[in-house]
Amino acid sequence: MMLFDACYEDLYRYVSRRVYDKREREKIVRLTFLDALGQVQSTPMDTGFLIWLYSLARPRVWDFIAATSKKGQQDIVGGGESEDQTKVFNMLQKLSLEEREIFRLKFFEQVADGDVMVILGVEEGAIGTKIYRVLKRAHFLLFGESDNTKQVYFGELSGLFEKIRREESIRIDEVLKLQIKTDLMSRIDKKDFAIKGEVVKEEVKPAPKVEAKSEAKGSDDPAKIFVQAVKEMREEEALESERLKKKLEKKEGFYDFIDRWKTALAIIPVVIFVGVVAVVLMNVMDYLGQNKNSCKIEVAYDEELSVEEKDRLRLEVSNRICDHYEVSEMEIEKEDDKYVAVSVDVEGWKINYRFTDLAGKWRVQYYARTVDSDKKPRKVS
Repeated sequence: MMLFDACYEDLYRYVSRRVYDKREREKIVRLTFLDALGQVQSTPMDTGFLIWLYSLARPRVWDFIAATSKKGQQDIVGGGESEDQTKVFNMLQKLSLEEREIFRLKFFEQVADGDVMVILGVEEGAIGTKIYRVLKRAHFLLFGESDNTKQVYFGELSGLFEKIRREESIRIDEVLKLQIKTDLMSRIDKKDFAIKGEVVKEEVKPAPKVEAKSEAKGSDDPAKIFVQAVKEMREEEALESERLKKKLEKKEGFYDFIDRWKTALAIIPVVIFVGVVAVVLMNVMDYLGQNKNSCKIEVAYDEELSVEEKDRLRLEVSNRICDHYEVSEMEIEKEDDKYVAVSVDVEGWKINYRFTDLAGKWRVQYYARTVDSDKKPRKVS
């Protein structure tokens, strides 16, 4: 859930920049997180979690683009609000689907060349040439013929697109975030990681056909889990219809309640005022006590960490971990100026986190969990 909180907004922006249809956009974001949950046992450790999410979302985005009537032009979202945006919109129309994806990854998602390779599923030796050609072609379409080197191509393009990126207005759907988060927590509690009504599509070659078993829980093979799910789309739609019906019934009951108790409800303004005062007081108290250690244990911090760094780590890392787990031991070590390693002992197992400092905020880069690594609590080394 910490990874979901850290990555939701970036993934939503990634899909929104490519898919104009709101309903399809929400579907792709939701199914991408369910894909990640379904493959939790094989989460890659050699790449960032957000980059992995991009690689899971991209095939679904491309499938949507291929299925639309305009034959691949629908991922060119926006355009025309300013002169620069119009120029970029016209330039993107002249690029292929793969070229547009490389261009967006470099200048909007701002990922490294190696991460572009992972997201596109391209061989390591080919990605450098592809990126160079895209930069050179885009530079020619925007600025005309030039004898500049690759670095200057990137510099001029970067300045233009940083301006457009700052002007970009993508409204994050918080309602969708709450719905997906509730769904994920429910599935985790039930240990039900299958995606109902969807099949995970493999880009290299199709998965072999397998007879769906009545109970696929506990399987380590994501393909077996998702084969069972393919036949359940209609059932999911029926459940969604039933949920909507119940919501309408609840609304009608609420309106009846208001009608019966309108006199008593005249005191609502007073209640609202008291509630606002309470919220303000809580925020003030939270601000005053935000640097206090909410963990029940003494967290061991690396001596190389400054007081300011410890305060930030306490607020953004150790306190959040303690909110999620009953921690018996925790140690935070500084790897370099950008990374910290966090070792956490929880009853029955152990978690190793790596946090990275992104834009002044500590965010999870990856984690590894060892089940039953200790028969009894021991000091983290």
